[in-house]
Amino acid sequence: MIITVNQKKLKDGLSITEKIVSRNASLPILQNIVLKTENGRLKLTSTNLEIGINYWLGAKIKEEGEVAVPARIFSDFISNINGEQVNISSKDNIISIDSENYKTKIIGFSVKDFPIIPKIKQDSVLRTSSRELLEIFTSVIDSVSLSEARPELSGVLINFNQNKIEGAATDSFRLVEKNIIKKVNLLEQKIIIPRTTVQELIRILTNLNEEISLVVSENQIFITTSDMEIVSRLIDGNYPDYKKVIPEKFISRVLVDKIGLEKHIRLASIFSSHISDIVIKADEENLKIAAKNTDKGEILSQVPAILKNDPFEVSVNFRYLLDGLKIMPTEKVIIEFTGEGNPLVLKPEDRQDVIYIIMPLRN
Repeated sequence: MIITVNQKKLKDGLSITEKIVSRNASLPILQNIVLKTENGRLKLTSTNLEIGINYWLGAKIKEEGEVAVPARIFSDFISNINGEQVNISSKDNIISIDSENYKTKIIGFSVKDFPIIPKIKQDSVLRTSSRELLEIFTSVIDSVSLSEARPELSGVLINFNQNKIEGAATDSFRLVEKNIIKKVNLLEQKIIIPRTTVQELIRILTNLNEEISLVVSENQIFITTSDMEIVSRLIDGNYPDYKKVIPEKFISRVLVDKIGLEKHIRLASIFSSHISDIVIKADEENLKIAAKNTDKGEILSQVPAILKNDPFEVSVNFRYLLDGLKIMPTEKVIIEFTGEGNPLVLKPEDRQDVIYIIMPLRN
């Protein structure tokens, strides 16, 4: 293989593919990225067996070929050299890299032992904006369970139906649902995407702003852009019917400024105990936030609020509450009290595209 590529574009491609490379010592081939010439372009391929990425970039190809190169060494080197053009050649699995001021050789490997990345075998299920998908993922990722005890909860549920795309996640202590209104030309379908895949997709999609295609097979999802293809396994299992947990009625409702509330919650968190508890008290004109710790002290602060119906008091985990406020897309938020021991509900003002539920702490 003999090619010439732009250093910045190669660096960008490696920043995407190198992050998922496995550090698994029992399968050392997974610590590599495959460089392959394909249809007049250079293809970078990496996988950790759960998620795989193909990334294409323009290159001047003098001789076709392919080779596996250690991801960390190759990425670190390309990121730290200067010069617009990088000349790369390989022979007998030795990769030579020449730029304006550097010449180096890296010991590579044959690609024969590298896992085959599955290929798309059907037309795209859905075309959507990368920003829309990112919006769903960033809204729900914090609520995904970190435990593998119930595998289905360790992923994000995506529900495609004819009029919208719904994303949901729960760790049994809080639950979030985020939806995007969109015409979907397919039969209703539900999939569970692993948490680690969603985290990678958030990282990748954050720097994209283009239309993407989604293809869902029996146990895999393919996400493709103009120069990239991502494939991930799906979690096998039935996600719980979380909609039964969402309260249909409330006892009291309070409208409050989001930024002001966040500030007072952070102040109260300083005096929280080891279970991260704070107390919220709503009255006619204010929302009071209190915390008390025998080793630290105590605090009581308040933020102006508008209460509908009766005053209420509830103890919640402040971390969960901040996570919920973070994803509210409006300046003011609604907090609904649904009864002692029942979930506390957060909603944006005048919007119905996201709902966040927290189970209260017992006094």
